[in-house]
Parts: sequence; structure tokens; C-alpha cells
Amino acid sequence: MNDLDTKSRIKVCARRLFAERGVEAVTVREIVAASGAKNGGSLNYYFKSKEGLISELLADVFRDSSDGWLEGLSELQRAGGPKSVRDIVTILVRWPDEYNKMEDPSPTANRFLSSLLSTRRKMVRDFLEVGNFSVFGQLLRYIRDLKSDLPQSVVEQRLIYFSWYVISAKAALESYIASGKKNPIWEGYDPLENLIDCGTGLLEAPCSAAEKSAPGDTARNKSGGNKNQARIRALHAAFPV
Repeated sequence: MNDLDTKSRIKVCARRLFAERGVEAVTVREIVAASGAKNGGSLNYYFKSKEGLISELLADVFRDSSDGWLEGLSELQRAGGPKSVRDIVTILVRWPDEYNKMEDPSPTANRFLSSLLSTRRKMVRDFLEVGNFSVFGQLLRYIRDLKSDLPQSVVEQRLIYFSWYVISAKAALESYIASGKKNPIWEGYDPLENLIDCGTGLLEAPCSAAEKSAPGDTARNKSGGNKNQARIRALHAAFPV
């Protein structure tokens, strides 16, 4: 990390501190000290404020994720496209290989994002509302198409459950990796493969009779609305504040 410029060092150290202790528990002074910056005003110079730094780190996480998902989707499409929900879940779970991002040997992205979702859901939601995440949207559309046998509201709820579950589970795995300690529970089987199994099972679980006759499904399917309205409605459902 010594080879990084001051701005990059601040970002690496901030994300690690946020991942370890939570966004709200870390001060600007602690970030600057951890980065080794000689000027105490460096953070404000590059990012204007702690909020500006958090926003840039959030953008980094989603850019890296989108790049990874695009790589995984392109590879899948070259092989003939998705044949199952598991194909899509594999992309969402295994890409990107964030452990190599930001020149930090300790993975931090999922714990950082998990902290934001606990305390700053509105910030995440506002960011996603204005961002362009077409690859992620395409992956979700594949899942919807593959699960067209289920009512729309059931699928949308499961996509929310799935998203929160994967972030939380990968944050737990990150904590283990960052600890540097070995535990036979984590080492006995590929944890990401297990997470793919669990995530696929969540999305493909049988639907109860009550869910299949859930009121309002037909009306929502018919009313439709434009894609942007549907996306915003889904974000407000996923990140209520």
C-alpha cells in the first residue's frame, strides 16, 4: 500500500476501518492517521467530507461488482446463455473477485456495504436510484423469466431476501478471511459453492398455496407501469427508511 498515492491510501484505509468497526464508529481523524497522510486536511481536500468519501467508496463497490458481473455474464452468454437460476446465482455470488480490489490484502467490500445497509439505507437507495446498473438488472430479469411459474410478488420478495442474504453471508465470510485464522467449518467445503446452493434454493423454493393465490398479483401484472417506476418501487421495498 506504500506505493499508492494519498487519495488511494485514504480510500483503502477508510474502507477497511468501516468494514471492521462500522461506518458510524470511525472518525475522519482516525482515517487520516491510518492512511499515514502528512496533511490532516487531506480527506477534506480529496473528498470534501466523510460523506463524500463514503459516496465514492460506495460507487467503487458497485462499479467493481458491475464489472465482475459483466465478465461473468459475458462468459455465460458465450456458452449459450443461462439455462437455470443457478447459472445466474453463480455470477452474482462469485463475481467480482473483490479480494484483489483496492490493493488491500484483506477483503472489505461486503462488510462495508453491510454496514451501510444497517445505518444508511437511504444513501444506498438514493445512489441506486440514479445509477446505471444495467448488468445487474439483466441478471434479475433472467431470474424473473426462469421463475415465471411463481406469482410476481413472490419473486420480487425473494429477490430482496436473496440480495440481503448474499451480502450478509459474504460479509461473514469476509470476516473469517480477514481474521487470518483457520477454522475447519470454513475450510471443509467451498463456502461460495455452498452459498450458491443456498441462494438457488431460496429463489427456487416451493411456493405455498396461500402465496400462489396472493391477492393483487394479477392487478400488478396488468397495471405494469414504466420500467423506471418499477425499479424505484423495488428499491423502496428493498431499502425502506
